[in-house]
Amino acid sequence: MYLILSLLLAVGISVFAVSKIAEMLHAKKPGMERIFLASLIGGVAAFLTLVALSALVKNVDPMIMMILSILAMFIVSTLAFKSINQMSWSGAITTNIANIALVLMTITAAVVLNGESIDKVIKSVQNTFNANTVIVENIAEGNTDIAAITDEINSQTELMESDEEVALEDEDYEPTFKEVDLLPAGTVKELEAKKNKVYKAPKFRVISLNNARSAVGKNIRIKNTNGTSITGALKNISANDLIIEQRINGGLATTPISFAKIEKLEVYR
Repeated sequence: MYLILSLLLAVGISVFAVSKIAEMLHAKKPGMERIFLASLIGGVAAFLTLVALSALVKNVDPMIMMILSILAMFIVSTLAFKSINQMSWSGAITTNIANIALVLMTITAAVVLNGESIDKVIKSVQNTFNANTVIVENIAEGNTDIAAITDEINSQTELMESDEEVALEDEDYEPTFKEVDLLPAGTVKELEAKKNKVYKAPKFRVISLNNARSAVGKNIRIKNTNGTSITGALKNISANDLIIEQRINGGLATTPISFAKIEKLEVYR
């Protein structure tokens, strides 16, 4: 309870100080409520920007990706101050930097004064951020089963915590070289990224007819306009037909399905 009150007080102090800084930078609307609104909207917009970059930008060097993410998030949050507090770009940039610095300092002070561990708080915030990011990415991909997503995240978190406990127990032993220690830094980062990626159980997922070509060679399920359902492997796309291969009575049958008759298309992945 005291920690929550301390954090609220820290946020209040930061908002008050930033509003005074915005006033000195000739903001037309430097009020505390405007500063709080700009911080809130800027934070949400920055989070959504990070999720969008993670989902859309692939196969980019992790260092470049980190720089792009930080830059994009900073620009988006700065735009919130410029629009809501009605100030120049230079003033908005300065105000945003001051806001980030003051929030970090006051929250850190509140955590320390309450006897809490900074490492635990940072880890808790990071886990919450990663979990929310995974949920948003799954929803964007069409997976709306929040309960299943949450279970996968919790299992991954428990696994990581157990690995950390084992690592702490092994600290007293003499260090030994592993195969991963001999790999290039870039390869190690790729392996870590794959290890930390949340496992998604394969299942039928809805795709648009425009993306049907991406399902060639995979198992698909089609719901026709007449209510019937067809399951098989998509072998090819010919003109306006999907060429489906099915196992019938121990043999293989190839069936063309017209795009016009398809109500819903799903791919198993």
